[in-house]
Parts: sequence; C-alpha cells; structure tokens
Amino acid sequence: MGNREQIRIISRHHGELSSKVEMDGLEYLAITEDSQPHIITRVYFKGKVLSTTKSDYTDLLKTSRARQRVEEFMTRQHRRVIESFKKERTKSTKVTAAYISDVRSLLGKKNYRSALDLLRDGLESRPNDPFLLSYYGCLEALVNRNFKLGIDACNKAIHSLRGKLPFGEEFYLPTFYLNLGRAYLAAGKKREATRAFSAGFKTDPEHPDILWEMKKLGLRGEPPVSFLARSNPINKYIGILLHKMRS
Repeated sequence: MGNREQIRIISRHHGELSSKVEMDGLEYLAITEDSQPHIITRVYFKGKVLSTTKSDYTDLLKTSRARQRVEEFMTRQHRRVIESFKKERTKSTKVTAAYISDVRSLLGKKNYRSALDLLRDGLESRPNDPFLLSYYGCLEALVNRNFKLGIDACNKAIHSLRGKLPFGEEFYLPTFYLNLGRAYLAAGKKREATRAFSAGFKTDPEHPDILWEMKKLGLRGEPPVSFLARSNPINKYIGILLHKMRS
C-alpha cells in the first residue's frame, strides 16, 4: 500500500480530520481537531496516545477568509504529523535492528560485557524497546548476576512485544522466551527455565537454540516416530500435539 493511500483522510467532520495509518501490518489512527485557537493532532494505537502536536492559529483569525485558512492549516498539520510519524517509526525500526545486529556479533565473539554496555546505551534513548530489553535482561542475569533485574526485564519485553506487535509476534517470541529461559537458568531456576523454553518451543519447534537448551536440560528425547527424521512433518506434528498434552 503506497503512502498516498496510507495517509488518506478517512473522516472529515466539522472541526476534525481522521486518518488510518498502516505500517508493517499495524494500524494507527491520526485525529486532528480544531480546539480554538489551537489545532491538535494526536496519533493513537489501540486507543493509546502515542504523540500529540499542538499549534496556535490566533494570527489566522485576523486574516480574510479566516475559516478557510484555518481549515487549510489544519489539513497541512494533519498530513505533516502523519509523515513525521511514519519517518520516525521507520527510523526507530532501523535503529533497533542495527543495535541487535551489533549485539549478536559481540555475543558470537563471546564479548558479553561489551554487548551489555551496548544494550545499556540503546536503552537510554529507547527504554521500552522490547528487543533491547529482552537481550539486556538475559545478559544482566548472565554477566552481572542481577537475576531479578534480568528476569523482570525479559518478562517486561515479552509483554511489551505483544502490545507493539499484535501481528507477527510469533516470529520473535521464541527468541524472547529463549532469553528469559537463560536468565532463569543463570539464577538456578530450572523449573521456570523449562517453562520458558517450552513456551518458545510451542511457537517454533525447530528453533536451534531452544532445542539446544532443552537437550541440555534433558527435555528432548527420541522423535515420536523413530524411523522418520525429526524434521519430518509427521514427527513435528505429533511432537507438538504431545507437548500440548503434557502442558
């Protein structure tokens, strides 16, 4: 869907404009209203206000065709706020991806302390970013032995992810549960770790890191149909059913 379609004005009442803004499968709502002598534009997601822009138009009331000029000003602000919101959201996604890429690179080199420092740096400007929080929580538990802080951060990340990504969250949840499980393991809480890994396994039965952790905990035995490969669809399906029955 192109930008023109995304920012179309879907409703125009007296003194109010509203538009749906669709990005990455999510739908936001932008509403601009005339609250004389101010034009106020708010962007909402699931009823929550994400941003507010307020402008004074007192000077326009002194001009000829004041009402028409106010309406034009209102439309311009409505579109400007939406464009700015879209650019900021796109930039935000790219920044998070860059942080996570660098963090994974450091983790691959077993440079855990530097990875944790990088995550702290990111969280200073993005304190509620679920992706940064998840990795940060895991490393706080593993590196600094701050178990409660780390576990709380991992859980907060999972809840935050569900609020921000109502669609497609299943793609990321396994990694979030993996981080939570590792934080629990660092704290010596194997039962809680098992629950976390199992929750991730339900979403992605082939996640290699979750399977590795489950194998270390002795949670993964032989495939249900031994003469078929573990990756065979029949074994995968039966495995999921058995796992659900045991849960």
